[in-house]
Amino acid sequence: MRVTAKQLAEKAGVSQATVSLVLHGKPGVSEKVRRQVLALAEEMGLEPHTSTPASNGKNLQLVIYKRHGKVMADLPFFEQLTQGVAGAAAELGYHLSISYFYGNQPIREQIQSLASQNCAGVILLATEMHTEDVTPFSELNLPLVILDNSFPALNYDAISIDNMLGAWRAVHYLIECGHTRIGYLHSSVEIRNFRERYSGYLSACRSLPEDAAVDSARRIIPVSPSSEGAAADMAKYLDSEQLLPTAFFADNDRIAAGCCATLLKYGYRIPENISIIGFDDSSISEVLNPPLTTMRVQKQRMGALAVERLHTLICTAPPERVHISIAPEVLVRQSVLIRAPRTPNKKRRI
Repeated sequence: MRVTAKQLAEKAGVSQATVSLVLHGKPGVSEKVRRQVLALAEEMGLEPHTSTPASNGKNLQLVIYKRHGKVMADLPFFEQLTQGVAGAAAELGYHLSISYFYGNQPIREQIQSLASQNCAGVILLATEMHTEDVTPFSELNLPLVILDNSFPALNYDAISIDNMLGAWRAVHYLIECGHTRIGYLHSSVEIRNFRERYSGYLSACRSLPEDAAVDSARRIIPVSPSSEGAAADMAKYLDSEQLLPTAFFADNDRIAAGCCATLLKYGYRIPENISIIGFDDSSISEVLNPPLTTMRVQKQRMGALAVERLHTLICTAPPERVHISIAPEVLVRQSVLIRAPRTPNKKRRI
């Protein structure tokens, strides 16, 4: 009896998308999981697909664009996006290839190499991209969907996070827990996601009393988007600041993790002395002590939606362009102290 990828996934305790990535030799899976799946595949008699012939029109390309790699280094977040793409592509009968493009290399040469690969459509993981980076992709003349970004000035479908709403919800949760002196650990590396979270933070702070809103607007602390860099930046802040916020909102979980480490090193207790809420619900948020309250983003669903929309573009070529924004939700863990629940008010919401 032929062993299926589904059976292998169940035996290994992973998703079918993960099995697909491993068997096709694609990135997006940790080395430990890759070795485990390959060992079980050999044991069960299922051979890796070192070269998978795909019929014309059934090839998709996932292009991962690294302008600088400072944000794309968040491996757990992007692994889940990639798994969502791979799983949906397999379900729809597509063969998925993954290519890496780099901002320090000529973009048109990289696009030409992609054009020669006989693919039906492209998903562009554009987290670090600017408009000028995306514009040359029009030369492909292929259906293309933007993932984890959007460019209203360009004629492309997009699947992204509703970052402004997510940040607003995060800060509003802190306010509901009784916090009024709220700081913002804002990435020093500028991408669209972080710019939108900045706007959401300011919008939520406007629901505070005027003096607290002004105070919070002054507590925007630029930090590196990496755990190590954020830890160092937080140390500099603690060395120079006397009156700290009672709570911080962080642009992502890696920033929150690095800052938590420094706060603990300086003798602060979380959440008793300082509360913190992250963004992304990456794997690091679960293993922190205490576990990190964060904004849950349906990352695999985002990847799947990108494939589903690309499939529609390939099959029907609809004239309208679609932008789907995924709304993050507060995932309550143990890093936020409930000081005194605030009475709801009628002030403006976004």
